[in-house]
This record gives sequence, structure tokens and C-alpha cells, in this order.
Amino acid sequence: MREDIRYTTVDTPGGQLFVGYDENGICVAMLGDSEQAFVERALDELGCVPTYDADPPREILAAIEDRLQHNGPIRFNLEPYGYTPFQRAVLEAVVAIPRGEVRTYGEVALEVGHPGAARAVGEVMRTNRIPVLIPCHRVVRSGGDIGRYSPDPTIKRRLLAAEGALDSMFSTRLAR
Repeated sequence: MREDIRYTTVDTPGGQLFVGYDENGICVAMLGDSEQAFVERALDELGCVPTYDADPPREILAAIEDRLQHNGPIRFNLEPYGYTPFQRAVLEAVVAIPRGEVRTYGEVALEVGHPGAARAVGEVMRTNRIPVLIPCHRVVRSGGDIGRYSPDPTIKRRLLAAEGALDSMFSTRLAR
């Protein structure tokens, strides 16, 4: 069993975000206020109980904050999940969506070379193990509906509003 995952928490417009990391990057995150649920999720998905880091490395905190505030680069460790090339391509495309912008599931599918795979993109977003930092909230339904979001659709709306994406989403989509 792995024993090298540490975690910290940061505040986001969507609520408290638990962020787990190892020497290879961010490997798990979860919105919510239940530390127990986060620990159980990490155990289930990564096979280890993460350790709370009361004094996380300054560079980790800076990278997380830069990602949240400016869509800055951050290192992810996706290896534990065994993603397919399609799933990785979708996650990479979503990471690249600029703050304050959205893409439809169909646009992401087209971008990764799989036109018509909007539902498959939706499934990758549903199972995103690093929400907010891999901004699945920036992927919306065609026609202007923001779609669902786990654990609560109002969180998606708050995240998009905080990024200024709702105004640009509606003006851009309505102009098409």
C-alpha cells in the first residue's frame, strides 16, 4: 500500500477543496467539508490513507493558488488511474480551457479528434478525480445549459460565476 500521499485544503468559490499530492504532482482532489469522505476516497482510489500536511511545501500551495486564480500550470499525477489515451486527451484539453471560458462536451470531443463522442467526454468529466484544478466545471451542454455537477450543480454555477464565465458563456453562445 502507498503511504506517500499528503493533502492540504484550500478555499474555492465552490467550497473547501481537499488536494492530495505526492512527489509526482496532484493526484486527487475533492470538494466538500468532510475530511473523512476525502480520506476514504483516496483510500478507495489510490490504495492509501493520505496524511494531512499542516505545513505543505510553499511551491505546492503557490501552484494551487496560481491555478485557481490565473489558470497557471500545475503538475498532475494521473498515473494511478490507468486512463486510456482518449481519457487523457480529454483531461488535457479541459486543463487548457482558459479561466472565464467554457467549452461544450461536443467541442471537447472534436478537439481531441473524436467528433460525436460528447457523451464519452461527459463520462470523463463525471469521473474527474481532480475537480476544480482540472476544471470540469468549464465543460457545459450545448444550448447554454451548464449541466450537472457532482456533488451539487449549484457549485458549478458558483465556480463559473466566480471566473466570469457565465456572462461570457451566454453572450458567446447567444451570438452563434
